Amino acid sequence: MTSPQAKEWTIFYHYGGSVFKGRAEFLRLMLEDKQVDYEITGDNLRGPTGMMDCFRGSAEAILAGNGDLAIPNPVFFPPALWHRPPGGEELIINQVGACVMYLGENLGYAPKSPKEKGLADMITLNALDYISEGRSSFHPVKDLMSYNDQKEEGDKVSKEFTKTRMTIWLAHFEKVVKKHGPTSPVAGGADVTYADFVLFHVLDATVAQFNNEKYDMAWDKQNVDGLKAYYAWMKSRPNLKAYMESDRPGPYAGDSMM
Repeated sequence: MTSPQAKEWTIFYHYGGSVFKGRAEFLRLMLEDKQVDYEITGDNLRGPTGMMDCFRGSAEAILAGNGDLAIPNPVFFPPALWHRPPGGEELIINQVGACVMYLGENLGYAPKSPKEKGLADMITLNALDYISEGRSSFHPVKDLMSYNDQKEEGDKVSKEFTKTRMTIWLAHFEKVVKKHGPTSPVAGGADVTYADFVLFHVLDATVAQFNNEKYDMAWDKQNVDGLKAYYAWMKSRPNLKAYMESDRPGPYAGDSMM
């Protein structure tokens, strides 16, 4: 991969030789929709001098600060977003919610009023909670253990998820999109916000992960016609459609909604 110095926008994510969607996809969708040039890399994340404090191995290694001068400020875990605005101050941040809100401010996807922002933030954080809960259903024994090391338990709990908590979440999101109309920005403003991209992606992850024979076509069986119309409406955005039909997106991992 090329040096992150080459782009104004760089996404850092933990790719071990292959690219998959993961949580970095939330950020990519916004950049792709806006047709902004960016780089995505997994370089220099790990080890005692790596960028991510969570991968430095110990509290002592974090506090030693070796490698800290290579980045503008401390970050904990990927995905992380590094912004080098021309003539402005550099910033690197992690946490998907913080990243999409920052992108919203810089790319023109920010809410226009306090009410719209309150709704957009709520919907964003709820959607992120939903996908985190879905991911956890594949890791019921230990969250940091590979799905393949707990496959029997993960398959059982993820199937239960599609019949229980997933239905609750999707029913809620159905009410949310119906509030302003299923082919309208979800926070009620005139234009889409970061909340739309986040909600769209968790729905896309739901379809990709659970709408198959293993999970009894769980998405198709949901009584959420408004949500399905909203998903199709967002998916039809020209730049998103072009991106998703290209060879640029990584595949879903297939075992975690990621």
